[in-house]
Amino acid sequence: MDNQSELNRMTERLAQLEITQAFQEESIESLEKTVMQQHQDIQRLEHKLKLLADYLKNLRQEGIKNSHEETPPPHY
Repeated sequence: MDNQSELNRMTERLAQLEITQAFQEESIESLEKTVMQQHQDIQRLEHKLKLLADYLKNLRQEGIKNSHEETPPPHY
């Protein structure tokens, strides 16, 4: 193999590596955005779950019974 063909082969390989690296950077940025959005969604859901748990706790403290403790309605 002569030096020119070896240089061409290495140049092509370098170009392919640069393309691959650029694609990977774009993929990583996209994944980071997705993870950030999912983190925000999880935080929002955790907050809503806490509010719901507090609401249910307050209902129970105010005298609401569990369904198995309630007497059935008259139509049963």
